[in-house]
Amino acid sequence: MSASPPAARPGHPWTVQVALWSARHRWPVFGLWFVLTIGFFAVSLALGGIRTVAATGGLSGSDTEARAGARAMSAGASAVAAETMTVVVTNSTIPVTDPAFKRTVETIVARLTGTTASVDGTTGPALSQVIDPYLAPPAAGLVAPDKAGVIVNAQLLGSVTARETRTQAIATTISAIQADFPAFGIHAVSNTLTNDQIGSVVNADLDGSLRISLPATFVILVLAFGAVVAAFVPLLLAISALLAAFGLLGIYSQAVSPVSPYASQLVVLIGLAVAVDYSLFMVTRFRSERRAGRPKLAAIETASATAGRAVFFSGLAVMISLAGLFMLPNEIFHSMALGTIAVIMAAIAGSLTFVPATLAILGDGVSRLSVPFLSRQRGEDRRLWAALANAVMSRPWISAIAASALLLALASPVLHMQLGESDLTTFPESVDGVRAVEELQAHWPQGTLLTLEVVITNAQDGPTKTAILALEPKLLAIPGLSGPAQLGASKDGSAASVSVEMSGAMNDPANWQIVRQVRSQVLPALLGGLPNSHVYVTGDAAESLDNTKIYTDGMARVFLFVLTLSFVLLMIVFHSIVIPTKAILLNLLSTGAAYGAVVLVFQDGWFGSLLGVRPTDAIQNWIPIFIFTVLFGLSMDYEVFILSRVKEFVDHGADTRTAVARGLTVTAGTVTSAAAIMVVVFAVFMTLRLVIIRELGLGLAVAVLVDATVIRSVLLPATMRLLGEWNWYLPPFLRWLPRIRVEVEPVTPGGNDPA
Repeated sequence: MSASPPAARPGHPWTVQVALWSARHRWPVFGLWFVLTIGFFAVSLALGGIRTVAATGGLSGSDTEARAGARAMSAGASAVAAETMTVVVTNSTIPVTDPAFKRTVETIVARLTGTTASVDGTTGPALSQVIDPYLAPPAAGLVAPDKAGVIVNAQLLGSVTARETRTQAIATTISAIQADFPAFGIHAVSNTLTNDQIGSVVNADLDGSLRISLPATFVILVLAFGAVVAAFVPLLLAISALLAAFGLLGIYSQAVSPVSPYASQLVVLIGLAVAVDYSLFMVTRFRSERRAGRPKLAAIETASATAGRAVFFSGLAVMISLAGLFMLPNEIFHSMALGTIAVIMAAIAGSLTFVPATLAILGDGVSRLSVPFLSRQRGEDRRLWAALANAVMSRPWISAIAASALLLALASPVLHMQLGESDLTTFPESVDGVRAVEELQAHWPQGTLLTLEVVITNAQDGPTKTAILALEPKLLAIPGLSGPAQLGASKDGSAASVSVEMSGAMNDPANWQIVRQVRSQVLPALLGGLPNSHVYVTGDAAESLDNTKIYTDGMARVFLFVLTLSFVLLMIVFHSIVIPTKAILLNLLSTGAAYGAVVLVFQDGWFGSLLGVRPTDAIQNWIPIFIFTVLFGLSMDYEVFILSRVKEFVDHGADTRTAVARGLTVTAGTVTSAAAIMVVVFAVFMTLRLVIIRELGLGLAVAVLVDATVIRSVLLPATMRLLGEWNWYLPPFLRWLPRIRVEVEPVTPGGNDPA
């Protein structure tokens, strides 16, 4: 018979009360947890799943000049939209003048024209205005200058739903054409078609990441616990938390607003690591208390009062750090933050309810199917960490300087980091639209894909018409722009546009400078005297510049928010201004190292062949700020977990050096296992095909690895040894601050405090 549940003591923290209640009502809580988590997921599926925006559609939630120009040109447009589909036909051995090439293109045009689709019960052509490149005028640019390829353009009409239906029929036709003409390179690109293909890649990568990360995590948990049953508990929490987060994200996307296509990937990336880590802390402490002879429910109480409260505060810190992302004016980016906050919230809730209930059900059964050899290694591992900590603190200056120099060297590539928008070429070549874009870039080198567009409102005004006609020579006088200029107008005639071709790529600093020059010099000089007109510069380069500026401008606000939060929380917990100051500096070092690694691999091409990475011209603009917020939240986990132990040893009379050595030693096993799981989960995302997710995975993996090794093993003990009693300095005017005890179970002085 199990022991009676301990009575709640006066002033018992509510987190402990929740855990004890869950343990007393273990079976209902255990069942209700799965009803709720699976229920959220089921409701989401019933509503249609997670509704996403286009992966290549840019930041549709942002209000930028480039977006304003696009809106002006869409004024008066009907609900029936037009979308251009481009089919690129190339052959490396047969020129476009060859009759065989012409016959192939004629067949492709005929089959595209004859493709039908049923929309709203009516069957009709899937494409309209299919243009035969041999019948188009040379000025249309449909024949490649090197005579190696042609472009077949067509219009895809209808609402979003109608275009989606027609695209499915066209995709079938394209696949059949590719199979029938294997000697030709035939690739198609359009917004709907290509985003469907990218969506398939995202979903496949999501499934692939789970197939790799879940078994790898299970192996690490078996190594950490030395028992198979114990390893299953964190996995159950992680999987159920992911289901809950997917459900909440899906409900939000259907009821409020579509979300980023990367939101699901981020839920897995962050959620799996965090959920496993949090339950790892709880299960480890429970097993330690049981080995020390405590009754089952008393062990759950102690685990929830120590590791459970640490989990609560750490998770809260991560969520508040991620909340800083809402300071950026972009709804799509908000959805990524919302997804990660949802999975962390589910992991915290599960740690306070599901894990205590599961431990109450299993009891000592949590240690079944043990691996004796692994269990015997724990004492040796602790002696190793104790020896390392003492070695570092015996030469603190050398250790601190060497470790800092290493991290600064790794961070140095940040000095030439180029931020920008990822274009289609950063997606895997298995996406047919990527192949189409690459063929266009290879055979149409004059900038067919990239344009700079000037949009002017009040286009019917006489002076405005005159200014529009004078704009072309001014634009073509700028190196990097070429013509002839294309003139356009909105459906209602209220806006006109002048579009010229742009060489290079949309993230080229030279192109960004052209956009700035046109905005700040050319347009004010030519159109500044038109008080009733608004002028916008748009196009891919302008949009990339504007979107990147959102993050560079907002970075200071987010950094200040997160750093202030970290400082205040650590100051209250440890009643010191030195501890939080040092923690922020060390975290900035690990953040810089993560940034440097991302630049070295993805921008500079280091280890590209080994990692299967093609260098890009720019790092995705939101990656640095996302790494920063996630890292600072996660690093609070280790910081609070380790330093709370150190502080309690100091409070019980140990000197700083002894307290640091003992604090690092007793937390070594748990922190090492937790960090290993995070590194493995994040590193798994380096095996996926999406460059954006690979950048984020590498950055977080390096950051956690550095944080758990160089920071925790070298810089933390070295700097604490150098500062001595100054570590705990709090100015007299701040001594009114309340004391928040993260762990309410005191450490027995001189005792064996199991981690």
